[in-house]
Amino acid sequence: MTERRVLPYGEWPSPLTADSAAAGSGSTSWPSGVGEETWWCANDPATATVRLLRTGSGHAPEPVLPAGVSVRNRSLGYGGRPYAVRPGQDGAPHLLVFTDHRDQRLYATGTAPLGTGGAGDLTPLTPADPAEYETCWADPVFAPGGTEVWLVREVTRAAREPGEDPAPRTRRDIVAVPLDGSAVTAPDRLRVVGGDHHFLSTPRISPDGRHLAWLGWNHPQMPWETTELMVAPLADGVAGEPVRVLGGGAVSVPQAAWAPDGTLYAMADPDGWANLFRITPEPDGDWLAECVLPMERECAGALWRVGGSWFAATAAGVVLRHGVGEQRFALWDPADGTLRDLAPEWTEFGSDLWADDHAAVVPAASPTLGHAVLRVPLDGSTPVRCNGERDTTYDAWRAVPERRVAKAADGGEVQYVYYPPTSPDCAGPAGEAPPLLIHIHGGPTNSNGAAPDAEFSLFCSRGFAVAAVDYGGSTGYGRAYRDRLRHTWGVTDVEDSVTVASELASAGLADPSRTAIRGGSAGGWTTLAALTSTDTFCCGAVYYPISDPETWIYGQTHDFESRYMEYLVGKLPEDQERFDRVSPIRKAGQITSPLVMLQGADDFICRPDQAERIVDAVARRGLWHRYLLFEGEGHGFRQASSVSASLRAEAELYGHAMRIDVDLSDTSGAAAGTQG
Repeated sequence: MTERRVLPYGEWPSPLTADSAAAGSGSTSWPSGVGEETWWCANDPATATVRLLRTGSGHAPEPVLPAGVSVRNRSLGYGGRPYAVRPGQDGAPHLLVFTDHRDQRLYATGTAPLGTGGAGDLTPLTPADPAEYETCWADPVFAPGGTEVWLVREVTRAAREPGEDPAPRTRRDIVAVPLDGSAVTAPDRLRVVGGDHHFLSTPRISPDGRHLAWLGWNHPQMPWETTELMVAPLADGVAGEPVRVLGGGAVSVPQAAWAPDGTLYAMADPDGWANLFRITPEPDGDWLAECVLPMERECAGALWRVGGSWFAATAAGVVLRHGVGEQRFALWDPADGTLRDLAPEWTEFGSDLWADDHAAVVPAASPTLGHAVLRVPLDGSTPVRCNGERDTTYDAWRAVPERRVAKAADGGEVQYVYYPPTSPDCAGPAGEAPPLLIHIHGGPTNSNGAAPDAEFSLFCSRGFAVAAVDYGGSTGYGRAYRDRLRHTWGVTDVEDSVTVASELASAGLADPSRTAIRGGSAGGWTTLAALTSTDTFCCGAVYYPISDPETWIYGQTHDFESRYMEYLVGKLPEDQERFDRVSPIRKAGQITSPLVMLQGADDFICRPDQAERIVDAVARRGLWHRYLLFEGEGHGFRQASSVSASLRAEAELYGHAMRIDVDLSDTSGAAAGTQG
């Protein structure tokens, strides 16, 4: 074995480049199955579109729709399930309905058999928007009778003056759309089926067509605080008087689904953990909700997208994921209550699981196996990776993550995922610790997965360590851990990040003088809050942040999160002192470390002024900084060129602040392929 060269941390040669990391930055979502075929959406960084792909036995993945079509929508700002497929009978084409991001309209098309061509003509099903309005459609389900598709419609009128509150000008309904396209020229053919909350998700029709279930919640709550599972009788395609069967108060219900036998299942957290409930009708007309799988493990996450799914009710049982941090994928048998593992080698599973009576399909990952669209047979046979074999050429340079727990000063636990410096060729100098990047996830009601990460490996392969912090407020650890952030945003998240950095430094795994912090959206907020309130971090990489909590409310952001600040910080004017204490923009004069600011010009969630006010403040004081504004980018970068440029800006920052030469080109003598 060749002896490894001793080189300064942060300057190791690596075949992984900014461009290869950007090329591998696309994610997968919304899988489903059509017989033996597996379908899913895939972000394409080269075109900044979302492609709908499918595969099957003996077939490589192939696009379903023509180039340029982007299968996504802007419901809730973060999108919702964008398509549904009805299998063709007796060799007839499958019927696909989908939303196209270019105009947000709903379309239908027939699809030829796998391997014989893609879709036919694309037929619009919904009319174009009138001036001043934008309509988004999400989470389609085929209705009884076969002539309609039902889904959540979100209609927003444009603001007529700066800062106009989006809530009064946004309406959501569950709407029936004719599949013959007649509503395009006759909008009155669109029929409101039901919906009795400001926010709606997951309309689901019972197998016998007699009931409709859906989830709803209202301002100022977020769906992980409280949601209500509603059930209404159906008559002539319209929902009758709905009743709440689960949720409300301090209970969140992120998903519900009917089993083929007509049993209604849901996830809910009345005991602090999202567990499986069975809801059955009683003779007096009420509904009885019973937890059938109680455990101190999370079986669902936060409902950020319309139609998110963490379980599927099938004739074989209920397929679900569960865990505390690390997850398992299992089949629960309602007959005997047993829980059987289905994919034991995999430890991370997405929030868009799909299953029929024979197989489940889910985005999955593990520290060593990478990411996959995984088709999991329910009979216990081996899961199949559907999106192609993973390129293992540069595995020796890819950091393998490890879940860890740090101890805070008050004795509490802070969860995080550690990525070590990784190279087959290099080692750091004896007695020296590596530079550390503290990564802060967005949300903030979200979490990190313990899976390979192209951006982290880009830096780890050069001698950096990375710690992705699941600070108090993160999902996956129960409601009590999540509620640690209530009214403490800008405090708990910063303290937990400092705790992780300090513990790694004490263990000799990080150089405290070369510890940086990075994050986007809510992670950008925490990065700025840390730079204004602690001297732990030598610099910060800030992506599309929230910097001013007083203006990131009502008309300064989108409807979904326009009251989120009431949970995170408080309510104005009564909590003004708390806002002042945590606001990065009010404390921008206390920033003494260099930073880079990366922002999308079209971001309507965290608008450019949130970034530019910080940039102006540090520029006036002559502090080293870089500001990159990317045209055509929104909240989260989709273009490979934007991702690559941002990573190079980070490298420049770390080089300046840590006094090292961070070169993100291929300095190993071998050209890197796409990272995965």
